[in-house]
Amino acid sequence: MKTTVTWNLLKLLLVLGVVCSFAFTADAQNYYPATIGNEWVLESTDGKHRQTYTLEKPEDFADQEFILLKIATEAIQQGKVIDTDKYFVTVDDEGIKLHKTVLQQAVGINVTTVTANFPTPVTFFPKVLVQGDKWDIVADTQILGIPIKTTTNLDIVGFEDIVTPVGTFQNCAKIALKVSVAGPITLQPTTSYQWLAPNVGPIKYETSDGTVFEAISFKLLPPPVKEAQSPPAWQLPSLEFQVTGSRVGGILNAKILENVEDYVSEVHNLGIVAVTGGIVPPGDGTGFATNLERKQDLWIAGIFGNAPIIGTITLFAENDKGRTPVTIKVTINR
Repeated sequence: MKTTVTWNLLKLLLVLGVVCSFAFTADAQNYYPATIGNEWVLESTDGKHRQTYTLEKPEDFADQEFILLKIATEAIQQGKVIDTDKYFVTVDDEGIKLHKTVLQQAVGINVTTVTANFPTPVTFFPKVLVQGDKWDIVADTQILGIPIKTTTNLDIVGFEDIVTPVGTFQNCAKIALKVSVAGPITLQPTTSYQWLAPNVGPIKYETSDGTVFEAISFKLLPPPVKEAQSPPAWQLPSLEFQVTGSRVGGILNAKILENVEDYVSEVHNLGIVAVTGGIVPPGDGTGFATNLERKQDLWIAGIFGNAPIIGTITLFAENDKGRTPVTIKVTINR
């Protein structure tokens, strides 16, 4: 059991080091293209092991918000996968963030699993990589019921040209990963290195024991095309409304439109530009109200004694690309 525990702890340290090289951009270049379907294959220079990195859509519905980075390690002579490690990540304006890991090792017919969850996602890499930048990642987990805390110190030590069997890559980011352990089990700190090529991704990795993996192939898909966003477009059922209102004090008001967002495309914000005729100003019974569906209903109001109330209201819908107004004519009867 001691051997299994020690191996799994070392494995945890190693694979956390591998994942920590999941970088996003540096000097406006993408050092780890995060498109689902991308694949990188690295092989150890001693010919014993092969690692296949893939970016996939998670199978479980609960994990659909994440990108799954899966690393499968194969013993080449045996022709079988001995490790399958899964990392559930997201990409945002700050960089790459990790939400959980599931690390599995096959020993004979047995499979040992080590899981680490991050209720507050941790940042593996900032969006921009700068030589000399340093930061720490702390992971809490259990191995066979034994609590373990690992701390990874990351250091961008330089940018280098790297030669691999699949080609020569210039300006590769070199990251040093120093890992220490706190818990009942004491191990010497380890240091490994990862190289990432601009617009390609991982092309070289050196473990703490000196084993070197180099890229032998990679497949990169174009990033998904983001739908072009246009200014909002109104699609109202009519530009003239005749409704029967209800009296609220001295006000006669009526709901003109329910779920206004359903009548306009790609809208981020709704508002009122102006009102005319017998319609009272926004805030006095005219305006938007949030309903139980968390959408906006449009209410129009006028002075009760003046019914029927006739007027116009000019609405606007806006998003990042602009604002679109529309004017509707309203008659409120009683």
